[in-house]
Amino acid sequence: MNDDLFIEPSTLMSKIDNINLKILDATFYLPDSGLIAEEEYKKKHIPNAIFFDINKIADPNNSLPHMIPSKDLFSKMMQNIGLNKDDEIIIYDNSPFLSSARAWFLFRYFGHDKIFIMQGGVKNWENNGGNITNGNVVLEKGNYIASAERKELVVNLNEMILASQNKKNVILDARSKKRFLGEALEPRPNLPSGHIPNSKSLPSSDLINKEGYLKSKDEINQIFSNINVNTNDKIIATCGSGVSACVISIALFCLGKTDTPIYDGSWTEWASSGQEIKTN
Repeated sequence: MNDDLFIEPSTLMSKIDNINLKILDATFYLPDSGLIAEEEYKKKHIPNAIFFDINKIADPNNSLPHMIPSKDLFSKMMQNIGLNKDDEIIIYDNSPFLSSARAWFLFRYFGHDKIFIMQGGVKNWENNGGNITNGNVVLEKGNYIASAERKELVVNLNEMILASQNKKNVILDARSKKRFLGEALEPRPNLPSGHIPNSKSLPSSDLINKEGYLKSKDEINQIFSNINVNTNDKIIATCGSGVSACVISIALFCLGKTDTPIYDGSWTEWASSGQEIKTN
């Protein structure tokens, strides 16, 4: 396990007043959940935490959800929520599937490596004696500048079509097994369920324990072994819209595999663009 990536509430408590520390609440809920992440944040969050809106921190010119914005736009968005280029960033979420992995992925994509995750969300924070607050944090514009654009960490539709035709690639789908098999509806209206040809099902929920923590290194290795995946192979992670795929990416990162790309358009793009859909 890459222990440097995760921190405990006690560590966050010890540095919470550091002016070069930014705490981000990256909670995200699926469209059919009935929950609105920003409203939940306003009711209850860690002191000084800034809401990191996964829905809005995306390319506004793309009709697909959660597509990665340009380097300049990401920089501007981070400035607008008060981030600075030298900040240490700690992310948490209250989602059932570690949505903070998406925020981690975005910062990593744009070259910001001083980033950590506190797992277990507000519940874990409170269980360890942390105070909570509500409302919005007053933000001052920051000077954040994205330092890189690691395009090798993202696969587009054309690349995904080619990957699906080459059995040397391993495509792992983080959606539920029933959505993968076409037995459950997609959370987005008018989108058929099913899966990309030659892909395998690895629900992100399988990688997370009941406390909302990523499972141990041994457990993760066993999960990949159970689905006959060699982690040394070329692996591409996909999901519904590029969020839970990042859980697969972060799990592999914790095993030392730092080059796992995600298919950013994911199932929403694949199924809405007339590509072949499998259900078995």
